[in-house]
Amino acid sequence: MTLANMNGASADRGTVRISATTRDHVLVTGWLVVSFKQFPGDELLLYPMALYFGWIFLRDFEALFPILMRNWFLFAFPVWCGLTVLWGPDKAAIIKATAQLFLTVLICYVAALRLDRRQILQSLLLAAGIYGLASLLLPSTGGVAARGVFASKNSMGLAMVLLWAVSLCVLFDPLQPKWMRIASAGLAAVAIKLVFQAQSATAVLLAFGVAALMVFGLLVRGRGLFHPMVLVVFFGFMATTSLALATILAVHDVDLVSLVLEKFGKDATLTGRTVLWGYAFEQIREHPLLGVGEGGFWRPQDWTSLSRRIYIDFHKGFHSTFTFHNSYLQTAVHQGLIGLAIGITGFLWAVCKVIAATVRNPTMPCIFFVLIAAVILARNNTEPGLLRPFSNFTMLLYMGALIAVRDTLQPRFGSRYPAQAFTPPPLRQP
Repeated sequence: MTLANMNGASADRGTVRISATTRDHVLVTGWLVVSFKQFPGDELLLYPMALYFGWIFLRDFEALFPILMRNWFLFAFPVWCGLTVLWGPDKAAIIKATAQLFLTVLICYVAALRLDRRQILQSLLLAAGIYGLASLLLPSTGGVAARGVFASKNSMGLAMVLLWAVSLCVLFDPLQPKWMRIASAGLAAVAIKLVFQAQSATAVLLAFGVAALMVFGLLVRGRGLFHPMVLVVFFGFMATTSLALATILAVHDVDLVSLVLEKFGKDATLTGRTVLWGYAFEQIREHPLLGVGEGGFWRPQDWTSLSRRIYIDFHKGFHSTFTFHNSYLQTAVHQGLIGLAIGITGFLWAVCKVIAATVRNPTMPCIFFVLIAAVILARNNTEPGLLRPFSNFTMLLYMGALIAVRDTLQPRFGSRYPAQAFTPPPLRQP
């Protein structure tokens, strides 16, 4: 690949050529725009794009191989999901989910081969910003539960938490274009307004958590995680918070959990989630190791199934979609405890990689992927998205982890990768 092709579009004999990096940036941006929210007919765009990503993966396999050899286990969960076709009742659903899971991982590898972290943030800011503005300006669609252009308050809340996180990271990144930082300030205001408008307790708490981590990230940036000032502020904050909570709980008989839930109109069962989790444990005890395969549990049309009783108890139509509202339980029911262990191994590996990359280089783009990891860890307890195909949160985390691996390989395989992905530009002088 020539230098001109690496740095952008170039003219050769009157023909404009687009660099591989620019092409992949456009593709990833298009993917995020289309996949950020489900809409009728989106598969007509998603599947051709996913197959094209798969073709790029095969074409660039030689360049990807050094990265792949260090994290091949990311494909272990899709492989296990495919094996459940041997005992799962819904063969078609298992085959479809397996193919989608493989494509999910392939897309992350393709994105991590040439793009840097700032380019991924730019793509995400555009995708999330489009739906944020649409939710703010357009009337709600999709029924009584709809919020903005999203089908439910939870889906809009989590989407706007993602917009809130990426907007803050772009806003406080001095190496992002000035116009983009200005736009991100406006989108951050849109995001936080819609988070509260969604009236989702999970989203509100996550938004506050993202803001707190962002403040800590700004403190760390330029100093490092183990700088004395950073450690003093961190432990001082923890000590002050602990002392305040201990004093309140000692003087007043306050149930903080019930108080917070009451503010959002919820009860101690988290709007029935704990009841759902009881059903999940009951199912896991019946099929502990192997699970029932994708699509093998939620079969309310079968009048003898446990899922039919759940649909009746929660007043759900038999043709609607339902989940256990917990990533770990959802996975354990369908892929068994073995599948859950395989999936969590890859997830924890990715979390460790993005944290290690941030410790080495505490810049805003690195901090963003730590924010994503923190949001996923918190969301896993109330939403089922961790190991689902084409989950934007999980894909972003994997991209950040794979870029961290690529960074460590550049000294050995520098000629295979774009140099600008490894050598951050110098900070601009104030």
